[in-house]
Amino acid sequence: MHDTHDKRRDRPAGFTLIELLTVIAIISVLMAILMPVLSKVRDGAYRVRCNSNLRQLSLAWVMYCDDHDGRFYQGINANLTYGGWDGIYDPVPRPLNTYANLPLDMNTPDKAQLYHCPADRGGAPGAFVNDKVFDVMGTSYGTNIFLVGQNAVGYFSEQTKPLDEEISRRIRKTSCKEISEPARVIMMGDYGWFNQWKPEPHTLKDWKTLAEWHKRPEHFNIGFVDGHVKYTQIQKGYYITKDYTVVPFQDLYGRARELQEGCGQEFYPSGN
Repeated sequence: MHDTHDKRRDRPAGFTLIELLTVIAIISVLMAILMPVLSKVRDGAYRVRCNSNLRQLSLAWVMYCDDHDGRFYQGINANLTYGGWDGIYDPVPRPLNTYANLPLDMNTPDKAQLYHCPADRGGAPGAFVNDKVFDVMGTSYGTNIFLVGQNAVGYFSEQTKPLDEEISRRIRKTSCKEISEPARVIMMGDYGWFNQWKPEPHTLKDWKTLAEWHKRPEHFNIGFVDGHVKYTQIQKGYYITKDYTVVPFQDLYGRARELQEGCGQEFYPSGN
């Protein structure tokens, strides 16, 4: 009698070891291809969100100036305590919050997300270098000290002292409408931009690796006085470049250029 029994039915259901290994290999290849793409998409989304935050904060500064005789907020540490939540600081006025439709005094970060760059991964001074700047300072964004917050550091070196002090003296008496070239003057940006710019040696080991949040060396999201935002390179110690200036007064451009072109290695230490 002919045996009609199908032997294939005797095999256990499921994949063989070879089939499983093949599937795993295919998934691994796909992940290797997709992960860099997904990472770039995520980083791009973070930069766009950060860009949007800076645009809104720039508009808030316009409204603030309109209500304060055209002048920016001044005071010790004002470049960080201008807005956001309390962070490590004792409760202090965060005047920009009102113009960003946020509570003036926020003691928790929940409502302060406008001040939070989603790519923020640290770079704050001292013991806080590995903590998110937003968690420490109350905001991910630092302003140009020659606009917001009198130059609390006084000056950066003996070479820069005359220019630094002159800018600080003038800005306390100047309306934001009198600022030269508002489309080129830096208003604020990712926290690390200022540490990258200031004309003195970097003192914190590996801070740049943490502070360059958007993955490109020496590049930061920067908001300008006119309200536009640009992802741009910040050059060490340069008051003026083709892309920006930290100097708000055009008649001081010449002095700034002479300073940055003439100070050499003492001003711009090698490796920084």
